[in-house]
Amino acid sequence: MKLKSPKIKNIIDYDINKSIKDYDFNNYRYTNSIDEKALLNDIVIDSCIFENIDFSNIEFDRVELIDVIFKNCDLSNKIFDYTSIDRVEFQDCKMTGVSFIGSSINDSNFSYANFADAKINNMIINNSDLSNISFYETNLKNIEFNKVNFSMSEISNTNLNNIDFSSCNISNMITDLKSLEGIIIDRFQAVDLVNILGVKVKE
Repeated sequence: MKLKSPKIKNIIDYDINKSIKDYDFNNYRYTNSIDEKALLNDIVIDSCIFENIDFSNIEFDRVELIDVIFKNCDLSNKIFDYTSIDRVEFQDCKMTGVSFIGSSINDSNFSYANFADAKINNMIINNSDLSNISFYETNLKNIEFNKVNFSMSEISNTNLNNIDFSSCNISNMITDLKSLEGIIIDRFQAVDLVNILGVKVKE
């Protein structure tokens, strides 16, 4: 599976507080803190890098993320409902309790993200990397995974019933029996599933 990397070039360092004030998030790199509480509503964030930023003071409402990189950011409890997310990377970000309801995700990288207690509903995730992520008591409802990499991910206390993983990489995924009830896979993934369960097959 090959992801399309964020198309970021010719960016300049900028003060995130100025971008919030001007509603301008285009070709900037941010590393400073956010001073006051703010709501970003109906805005496009395009070709930006956010690094080491705590988003506690920012709320999102129907934003569009295109070619964005989040590095070591705290996005806990952020609401990305009805958000279009294309070619976005979340690198070592804390995402406990985030909400992705009615969102569309394409060619994005969520590796090492923590989705404990998150809500991911009514959403399609295409050709994206969710390796090494953590789903713990995550609410997944009406979700479609197409060509998603779940290698080394840890999924527990999460209902996967009727979710189709047949086009995904589930090798070395860590999970529990209760979470696996009703999961949909193809016959070639049966070997991966046996390994996940710790079963040894005698040849």
